[in-house]
Amino acid sequence: MRSRPLPVMLLLALMASPTFAHATRTVDEVVAEVRRATEPYRDIARARADGFVQISGMEARHGYHFINVNSPVLTATGMATGQLELARPPMLLYVERDSVWRLVGVEYALPSAPVPNPLPGASWHWHEASCHYRDYQELPARRGPDCPPRHPQSGEPFVLWHPAFAVAHVWAWHENPDGVFAEENRALAAYGGSPPRPHGHRAPRSEPELAYSQFTHRFAGGVLLLLAAVIAWESRHRRPRPWSWVSSVLWILFGLYLIPTSDPESWPAGPGRFVDIFTDSLVLQHKALAMVPIAFGVVGILRSAGVIERVRRTVLVPVLAVLAGVSLFVHFHDGHFHLDAIYVQHAAMGATAVGAGVMLFLARHTPRGEALMRWAWPGFLALLGLILLVYVEM
Repeated sequence: MRSRPLPVMLLLALMASPTFAHATRTVDEVVAEVRRATEPYRDIARARADGFVQISGMEARHGYHFINVNSPVLTATGMATGQLELARPPMLLYVERDSVWRLVGVEYALPSAPVPNPLPGASWHWHEASCHYRDYQELPARRGPDCPPRHPQSGEPFVLWHPAFAVAHVWAWHENPDGVFAEENRALAAYGGSPPRPHGHRAPRSEPELAYSQFTHRFAGGVLLLLAAVIAWESRHRRPRPWSWVSSVLWILFGLYLIPTSDPESWPAGPGRFVDIFTDSLVLQHKALAMVPIAFGVVGILRSAGVIERVRRTVLVPVLAVLAGVSLFVHFHDGHFHLDAIYVQHAAMGATAVGAGVMLFLARHTPRGEALMRWAWPGFLALLGLILLVYVEM
Protein backbone atom coordinates (compact mmCIF):
# COMPACT_ATOMS: atom_id res chain seq x y z
CA MET A 1 0.00 0.00 0.00
CA ARG A 2 1.39 3.41 -0.94
CA SER A 3 2.19 5.66 2.03
CA ARG A 4 0.53 9.04 2.43
CA PRO A 5 2.65 12.19 2.17
CA LEU A 6 3.91 13.41 5.55
CA PRO A 7 1.90 16.69 5.56
CA VAL A 8 -1.32 14.74 5.04
CA MET A 9 -0.48 12.38 7.91
CA LEU A 10 0.27 15.32 10.20
CA LEU A 11 -3.03 16.94 9.28
CA LEU A 12 -4.91 13.73 10.07
CA ALA A 13 -3.13 13.49 13.42
CA LEU A 14 -4.08 17.05 14.29
CA MET A 15 -7.69 16.43 13.34
CA ALA A 16 -7.76 13.43 15.67
CA SER A 17 -6.27 15.32 18.62
CA PRO A 18 -8.53 16.41 21.51
CA THR A 19 -7.47 20.04 21.19
CA PHE A 20 -8.55 20.22 17.55
CA ALA A 21 -11.86 18.56 18.35
CA HIS A 22 -12.59 21.05 21.14
CA ALA A 23 -11.89 23.98 18.81
CA THR A 24 -14.92 23.08 16.69
CA ARG A 25 -17.34 23.33 19.62
CA THR A 26 -19.66 26.24 20.13
CA VAL A 27 -19.89 28.22 23.35
CA ASP A 28 -23.16 26.51 24.22
CA GLU A 29 -21.63 23.07 23.67
CA VAL A 30 -18.68 23.90 25.92
CA VAL A 31 -20.94 25.19 28.68
CA ALA A 32 -23.18 22.13 28.37
CA GLU A 33 -20.25 19.74 28.73
CA VAL A 34 -18.80 21.64 31.69
CA ARG A 35 -22.20 21.55 33.37
CA ARG A 36 -22.55 17.82 32.81
CA ALA A 37 -19.11 17.21 34.30
CA THR A 38 -19.54 19.48 37.31
CA GLU A 39 -23.21 18.94 38.14
CA PRO A 40 -22.30 16.75 41.17
CA TYR A 41 -20.03 19.50 42.50
CA ARG A 42 -22.87 21.91 43.04
CA ASP A 43 -22.83 20.08 46.36
CA ILE A 44 -19.53 21.25 47.86
CA ALA A 45 -19.39 18.18 50.09
CA ARG A 46 -19.15 16.01 46.97
CA ALA A 47 -16.34 18.19 45.63
CA ARG A 48 -14.41 17.86 48.87
CA ALA A 49 -14.94 14.10 48.87
CA ASP A 50 -13.51 13.91 45.34
CA GLY A 51 -10.30 15.68 46.34
CA PHE A 52 -11.04 19.38 45.81
CA VAL A 53 -9.53 21.54 48.54
CA GLN A 54 -9.72 25.27 49.13
CA ILE A 55 -6.60 27.23 48.13
CA SER A 56 -7.83 30.82 48.27
CA GLY A 57 -10.04 33.13 50.22
CA MET A 58 -12.94 34.92 48.57
CA GLU A 59 -11.30 36.76 45.69
CA ALA A 60 -13.38 39.66 44.44
CA ARG A 61 -15.22 38.85 41.19
CA HIS A 62 -13.66 35.38 41.16
CA GLY A 63 -14.80 33.43 44.20
CA TYR A 64 -13.13 30.80 46.33
CA HIS A 65 -10.74 28.57 44.40
CA PHE A 66 -10.83 24.83 45.05
CA ILE A 67 -8.14 22.72 43.38
CA ASN A 68 -8.14 18.97 42.89
CA VAL A 69 -5.18 17.62 44.85
CA ASN A 70 -4.66 14.99 42.13
CA SER A 71 -4.49 17.59 39.39
CA PRO A 72 -1.35 17.69 37.22
CA VAL A 73 -1.26 21.49 37.53
CA LEU A 74 0.47 21.07 40.90
CA THR A 75 3.64 19.71 39.26
CA ALA A 76 5.88 21.02 36.52
CA THR A 77 5.96 17.56 34.92
CA GLY A 78 2.20 17.31 34.92
CA MET A 79 1.87 20.73 33.37
CA ALA A 80 4.34 19.88 30.63
CA THR A 81 2.27 16.89 29.55
CA GLY A 82 -1.15 18.28 30.41
CA GLN A 83 -4.04 18.57 27.97
CA LEU A 84 -7.33 20.37 28.30
CA GLU A 85 -10.10 18.03 29.39
CA LEU A 86 -13.41 19.84 29.67
CA ALA A 87 -14.84 17.01 31.75
CA ARG A 88 -12.01 17.24 34.32
CA PRO A 89 -11.49 20.86 35.38
CA PRO A 90 -8.59 21.18 37.83
CA MET A 91 -10.24 24.05 39.72
CA LEU A 92 -13.75 24.91 40.83
CA LEU A 93 -14.99 28.39 41.75
CA TYR A 94 -17.50 28.92 44.54
CA VAL A 95 -19.16 31.79 46.37
CA GLU A 96 -20.56 31.53 49.88
CA ARG A 97 -23.23 33.32 51.85
CA ASP A 98 -24.70 32.30 55.19
CA SER A 99 -22.73 29.03 55.05
CA VAL A 100 -24.36 28.11 51.74
CA TRP A 101 -21.82 27.39 49.00
CA ARG A 102 -22.70 27.93 45.36
CA LEU A 103 -20.70 26.69 42.38
CA VAL A 104 -20.28 29.50 39.85
CA GLY A 105 -17.65 28.30 37.41
CA VAL A 106 -14.47 26.38 36.68
CA GLU A 107 -10.90 27.28 35.85
CA TYR A 108 -8.63 25.42 33.43
CA ALA A 109 -4.84 25.58 33.44
CA LEU A 110 -2.33 24.65 30.73
CA PRO A 111 1.42 25.26 30.25
CA SER A 112 0.59 27.89 27.62
CA ALA A 113 -2.41 29.24 25.76
CA PRO A 114 -3.54 26.44 23.42
CA VAL A 115 -3.63 26.87 19.65
CA PRO A 116 -6.22 26.44 18.30
CA ASN A 117 -8.27 27.69 21.22
CA PRO A 118 -10.61 24.94 22.52
CA LEU A 119 -12.72 27.62 24.25
CA PRO A 120 -14.10 29.73 21.38
CA GLY A 121 -13.44 33.40 22.05
CA ALA A 122 -11.83 32.80 25.46
CA SER A 123 -8.87 34.90 26.52
CA TRP A 124 -6.19 32.89 28.33
CA HIS A 125 -4.38 34.73 31.11
CA TRP A 126 -0.94 34.04 32.55
CA HIS A 127 -0.63 33.03 36.20
CA GLU A 128 2.94 33.20 37.44
CA ALA A 129 4.57 30.44 39.46
CA SER A 130 3.60 31.05 43.07
CA CYS A 131 4.07 29.97 46.66
CA HIS A 132 0.84 29.52 48.63
CA TYR A 133 0.59 30.02 52.38
CA ARG A 134 -1.79 28.86 55.07
CA ASP A 135 -3.73 32.13 55.08
CA TYR A 136 -4.18 31.83 51.27
CA GLN A 137 -1.70 34.57 50.45
CA GLU A 138 0.69 34.08 47.54
CA LEU A 139 4.23 35.05 46.61
CA PRO A 140 5.82 34.72 43.16
CA ALA A 141 8.66 32.19 42.92
CA ARG A 142 10.19 30.40 39.95
CA ARG A 143 10.89 27.24 41.96
CA GLY A 144 9.46 25.62 45.06
CA PRO A 145 12.77 25.83 46.98
CA ASP A 146 12.70 29.62 46.46
CA CYS A 147 9.57 29.97 48.60
CA PRO A 148 10.15 31.53 52.04
CA PRO A 149 9.18 29.07 54.79
CA ARG A 150 6.80 31.72 56.14
CA HIS A 151 5.02 34.60 54.48
CA PRO A 152 7.05 37.78 55.06
CA GLN A 153 4.02 39.81 56.15
CA SER A 154 1.60 37.40 57.80
CA GLY A 155 4.14 34.94 59.16
CA GLU A 156 1.97 32.01 58.08
CA PRO A 157 3.73 28.80 56.96
CA PHE A 158 4.27 27.68 53.39
CA VAL A 159 1.78 25.10 52.05
CA LEU A 160 2.38 24.47 48.35
CA TRP A 161 4.00 25.79 45.18
CA HIS A 162 2.72 25.54 41.63
CA PRO A 163 4.44 26.27 38.31
CA ALA A 164 3.39 29.04 35.95
CA PHE A 165 0.42 28.33 33.71
CA ALA A 166 -2.13 29.89 31.41
CA VAL A 167 -5.66 29.94 32.82
CA ALA A 168 -9.13 30.41 31.42
CA HIS A 169 -12.51 30.52 33.13
CA VAL A 170 -15.85 29.05 32.18
CA TRP A 171 -18.69 30.69 34.13
CA ALA A 172 -21.00 27.76 33.54
CA TRP A 173 -23.14 28.15 36.67
CA HIS A 174 -23.51 31.92 37.04
CA GLU A 175 -24.40 34.56 34.50
CA ASN A 176 -21.54 36.87 33.55
CA PRO A 177 -22.34 40.18 31.81
CA ASP A 178 -18.89 40.10 30.18
CA GLY A 179 -19.29 36.65 28.70
CA VAL A 180 -18.92 33.00 29.63
CA PHE A 181 -15.11 33.02 29.26
CA ALA A 182 -14.33 36.41 30.84
CA GLU A 183 -11.44 36.60 33.28
CA GLU A 184 -13.65 38.12 36.00
CA ASN A 185 -17.34 38.06 36.78
CA ARG A 186 -18.78 41.46 37.70
CA ALA A 187 -21.98 39.77 38.80
CA LEU A 188 -20.08 38.39 41.82
CA ALA A 189 -19.15 41.84 43.12
CA ALA A 190 -21.91 41.66 45.72
CA TYR A 191 -20.07 38.79 47.41
CA GLY A 192 -17.12 41.07 48.14
CA GLY A 193 -13.72 39.64 48.94
CA SER A 194 -11.81 38.24 51.88
CA PRO A 195 -10.61 40.91 54.32
CA PRO A 196 -6.88 40.79 55.06
CA ARG A 197 -5.98 38.56 57.97
CA PRO A 198 -4.62 40.54 60.94
CA HIS A 199 -0.86 40.25 61.29
CA GLY A 200 0.21 37.57 63.71
CA HIS A 201 -3.11 35.72 63.72
CA ARG A 202 -2.58 31.98 63.49
CA ALA A 203 -4.59 30.46 60.67
CA PRO A 204 -5.85 26.90 60.94
CA ARG A 205 -4.26 24.35 58.67
CA SER A 206 -5.51 24.73 55.12
CA GLU A 207 -7.34 22.04 53.19
CA PRO A 208 -4.33 21.17 50.98
CA GLU A 209 -2.33 20.53 54.15
CA LEU A 210 -5.09 18.33 55.57
CA ALA A 211 -5.42 16.35 52.34
CA TYR A 212 -1.66 15.85 52.07
CA SER A 213 -1.37 14.79 55.70
CA GLN A 214 -4.15 12.25 55.28
CA PHE A 215 -2.49 10.82 52.17
CA THR A 216 0.93 10.47 53.81
CA HIS A 217 -0.56 8.74 56.86
CA ARG A 218 -2.42 6.26 54.69
CA PHE A 219 0.60 5.62 52.48
CA ALA A 220 2.63 4.88 55.62
CA GLY A 221 -0.08 2.43 56.66
CA GLY A 222 0.26 0.58 53.38
CA VAL A 223 4.04 0.37 53.81
CA LEU A 224 3.68 -1.03 57.34
CA LEU A 225 1.26 -3.70 56.13
CA LEU A 226 3.80 -4.67 53.48
CA LEU A 227 6.54 -4.79 56.11
CA ALA A 228 4.39 -6.95 58.39
CA ALA A 229 3.88 -9.45 55.56
CA VAL A 230 7.58 -9.50 54.65
CA ILE A 231 8.69 -9.94 58.28
CA ALA A 232 6.20 -12.79 58.76
CA TRP A 233 7.59 -14.42 55.61
CA GLU A 234 11.18 -13.97 56.76
CA SER A 235 10.49 -15.38 60.23
CA ARG A 236 9.18 -18.71 58.93
CA HIS A 237 12.64 -19.86 57.83
CA ARG A 238 16.18 -18.67 58.16
CA ARG A 239 17.13 -17.24 54.80
CA PRO A 240 20.59 -16.52 53.39
CA ARG A 241 21.63 -13.05 52.43
CA PRO A 242 20.42 -10.97 50.64
CA TRP A 243 16.93 -12.41 51.32
CA SER A 244 17.42 -11.94 55.05
CA TRP A 245 17.83 -8.21 54.38
CA VAL A 246 14.53 -7.58 52.56
CA SER A 247 12.62 -6.14 55.51
CA SER A 248 15.69 -4.22 56.69
CA VAL A 249 16.07 -2.53 53.32
CA LEU A 250 12.36 -1.71 53.29
CA TRP A 251 12.66 -0.15 56.76
CA ILE A 252 15.51 2.07 55.61
CA LEU A 253 13.74 3.11 52.40
CA PHE A 254 10.61 3.88 54.42
CA GLY A 255 12.52 6.18 56.75
CA LEU A 256 14.29 7.91 53.86
CA TYR A 257 10.89 8.49 52.25
CA LEU A 258 9.47 9.99 55.45
CA ILE A 259 12.28 12.51 55.94
CA PRO A 260 11.34 14.77 52.98
CA THR A 261 7.63 13.95 52.74
CA SER A 262 6.54 14.33 56.37
CA ASP A 263 6.86 18.12 56.09
CA PRO A 264 7.32 19.10 52.42
CA GLU A 265 7.74 22.75 53.34
CA SER A 266 10.80 21.99 55.49
CA TRP A 267 14.31 20.80 54.71
CA PRO A 268 15.27 18.91 52.53
CA ALA A 269 12.30 19.12 50.11
CA GLY A 270 11.03 22.61 50.93
CA PRO A 271 12.48 26.09 51.25
CA GLY A 272 13.29 25.72 54.95
CA ARG A 273 16.89 25.39 56.11
CA PHE A 274 18.20 22.44 58.08
CA VAL A 275 18.52 24.53 61.24
CA ASP A 276 14.86 25.55 60.93
CA ILE A 277 13.89 21.99 61.85
CA PHE A 278 14.91 22.68 65.43
CA THR A 279 12.67 25.75 65.71
CA ASP A 280 9.44 23.84 65.00
CA SER A 281 8.63 21.10 67.50
CA LEU A 282 6.20 19.33 65.16
CA VAL A 283 8.68 19.21 62.28
CA LEU A 284 11.43 18.06 64.63
CA GLN A 285 9.20 15.28 65.91
CA HIS A 286 8.39 14.16 62.37
CA LYS A 287 12.08 14.02 61.42
CA ALA A 288 12.92 12.12 64.62
CA LEU A 289 10.16 9.59 63.96
CA ALA A 290 11.50 9.11 60.42
CA MET A 291 14.80 7.98 61.93
CA VAL A 292 13.09 5.11 63.79
CA PRO A 293 12.49 2.86 60.74
CA ILE A 294 16.00 3.65 59.53
CA ALA A 295 17.36 2.44 62.87
CA PHE A 296 15.20 -0.71 62.64
CA GLY A 297 16.67 -1.42 59.21
CA VAL A 298 20.26 -0.88 60.32
CA VAL A 299 19.78 -3.21 63.31
CA GLY A 300 18.27 -5.84 61.03
CA ILE A 301 21.20 -5.71 58.63
CA LEU A 302 23.71 -5.90 61.49
CA ARG A 303 21.86 -8.91 62.86
CA SER A 304 21.84 -10.65 59.47
CA ALA A 305 25.54 -9.91 59.05
CA GLY A 306 26.32 -11.48 62.42
CA VAL A 307 27.39 -8.27 64.14
CA ILE A 308 24.38 -8.67 66.45
CA GLU A 309 23.84 -12.37 67.04
CA ARG A 310 20.17 -12.24 68.01
CA VAL A 311 17.73 -9.40 67.78
CA ARG A 312 16.60 -9.94 71.35
CA ARG A 313 20.12 -9.19 72.60
CA THR A 314 19.73 -5.52 71.73
CA VAL A 315 17.45 -3.12 73.53
CA LEU A 316 17.56 -0.53 70.75
CA VAL A 317 14.50 -1.72 68.83
CA PRO A 318 12.11 -1.99 71.80
CA VAL A 319 13.36 1.28 73.28
CA LEU A 320 12.79 3.11 70.00
CA ALA A 321 9.34 1.55 69.61
CA VAL A 322 8.30 2.68 73.08
CA LEU A 323 9.74 6.19 72.68
CA ALA A 324 8.08 6.61 69.28
CA GLY A 325 4.77 5.45 70.73
CA VAL A 326 4.98 7.76 73.74
CA SER A 327 5.79 10.72 71.47
CA LEU A 328 2.51 10.21 69.62
CA PHE A 329 0.60 10.97 72.81
CA VAL A 330 2.06 14.50 72.70
CA HIS A 331 1.78 14.88 68.92
CA PHE A 332 -0.40 17.97 68.36
CA HIS A 333 -0.84 19.21 64.80
CA ASP A 334 -1.86 22.73 65.81
CA GLY A 335 0.49 23.00 68.77
CA HIS A 336 -2.14 22.46 71.47
CA PHE A 337 -3.92 19.49 73.02
CA HIS A 338 -7.43 18.85 71.71
CA LEU A 339 -9.31 15.67 72.51
CA ASP A 340 -10.62 15.17 68.99
CA ALA A 341 -10.62 12.45 66.35
CA ILE A 342 -7.11 13.32 65.18
CA TYR A 343 -5.67 13.00 68.68
CA VAL A 344 -7.54 9.74 69.34
CA GLN A 345 -6.09 8.25 66.16
CA HIS A 346 -2.56 9.27 67.12
CA ALA A 347 -3.11 7.92 70.63
CA ALA A 348 -4.17 4.59 69.12
CA MET A 349 -0.99 4.56 67.03
CA GLY A 350 1.05 5.40 70.11
CA ALA A 351 -0.55 2.65 72.18
CA THR A 352 0.14 0.12 69.43
CA ALA A 353 3.79 1.16 69.16
CA VAL A 354 4.22 1.02 72.94
CA GLY A 355 2.60 -2.41 72.95
CA ALA A 356 5.03 -3.59 70.30
CA GLY A 357 7.98 -2.29 72.30
CA VAL A 358 6.78 -3.92 75.52
CA MET A 359 6.29 -7.18 73.66
CA LEU A 360 9.89 -7.03 72.43
CA PHE A 361 11.11 -6.42 75.97
CA LEU A 362 9.14 -9.44 77.22
CA ALA A 363 10.49 -11.57 74.40
CA ARG A 364 14.03 -10.90 75.61
CA HIS A 365 13.24 -12.47 79.00
CA THR A 366 11.01 -15.41 78.15
CA PRO A 367 12.06 -18.90 77.06
CA ARG A 368 9.87 -18.73 74.00
CA GLY A 369 10.85 -15.21 73.06
CA GLU A 370 11.75 -16.05 69.48
CA ALA A 371 8.37 -17.68 68.88
CA LEU A 372 6.64 -14.69 70.45
CA MET A 373 8.44 -12.26 68.17
CA ARG A 374 7.79 -14.39 65.12
CA TRP A 375 4.08 -13.63 65.25
CA ALA A 376 3.50 -10.76 67.65
CA TRP A 377 5.97 -8.32 66.04
CA PRO A 378 4.43 -8.46 62.53
CA GLY A 379 1.00 -8.56 64.18
CA PHE A 380 1.56 -5.24 65.95
CA LEU A 381 2.97 -3.75 62.75
CA ALA A 382 -0.10 -4.88 60.82
CA LEU A 383 -2.39 -3.34 63.45
CA LEU A 384 -0.51 -0.05 63.28
CA GLY A 385 -0.68 -0.19 59.49
CA LEU A 386 -4.45 -0.66 59.56
CA ILE A 387 -4.90 2.32 61.90
CA LEU A 388 -2.88 4.47 59.52
CA LEU A 389 -4.64 3.10 56.45
CA VAL A 390 -8.03 4.37 57.66
CA TYR A 391 -6.65 7.62 59.09
CA VAL A 392 -9.00 10.58 58.59
CA GLU A 393 -8.01 14.20 59.02
CA MET A 394 -10.37 16.23 56.86
